[in-house]
Amino acid sequence: MKKFLKWAAIVVGLLAVMGFIGFLWFIPPFSLVPPAEFSKPLIAAAPSTSDITDDAERMLAERGKYILIVHDCSGCHTPLGDQGPKYDEYLAGGGKGVFKGYGTFTSRNLTPDKETGLARRTDEQVNRVLRSGLLPEGRIAYHRDMPWAVYSNWTEEDRHAVLVYLRHLKPIRHNIPPDVEGTAGADPVALETLFGSDNAIH
Repeated sequence: MKKFLKWAAIVVGLLAVMGFIGFLWFIPPFSLVPPAEFSKPLIAAAPSTSDITDDAERMLAERGKYILIVHDCSGCHTPLGDQGPKYDEYLAGGGKGVFKGYGTFTSRNLTPDKETGLARRTDEQVNRVLRSGLLPEGRIAYHRDMPWAVYSNWTEEDRHAVLVYLRHLKPIRHNIPPDVEGTAGADPVALETLFGSDNAIH
């Protein structure tokens, strides 16, 4: 009986291994999909720089656009709707993050709107955030919400290119609620939660 059970276990094990190999054989490998395919939605969403008449400025803006796409700034700074990112409100802010013990944060409006966006900020104020995480209100951005340490490794030319591109976006009025520090978040058990969006475009 023991011998039979031993052989039965071996056969079941071999069948399981062969079944798994067969499964892997029939699913399409990721290598069949060019890497650029995964970035297509982000590339398509980013507004064009073709309306910039100055050649040198357009090249700078194109570089800034590339940097923003590669770092997926839209992932946090573009509002979310029921069907996903609202790309017609590209980089208008509103993505929310709740981090236990740190607070509730809402991504800022990066469009050049005069009242709610980057038009209120000088180039140096924006660069300070990218270099050191120092927000205009005088506190350091929480690194899990705004990963400024990554952007601190950009060159000054890269930061300038990003700013040139952002200054050329369509202004979108979008009031962003102030950050609330020290809250535990919606789920007291969760270490951190990313959710939803403040979709109220005004």
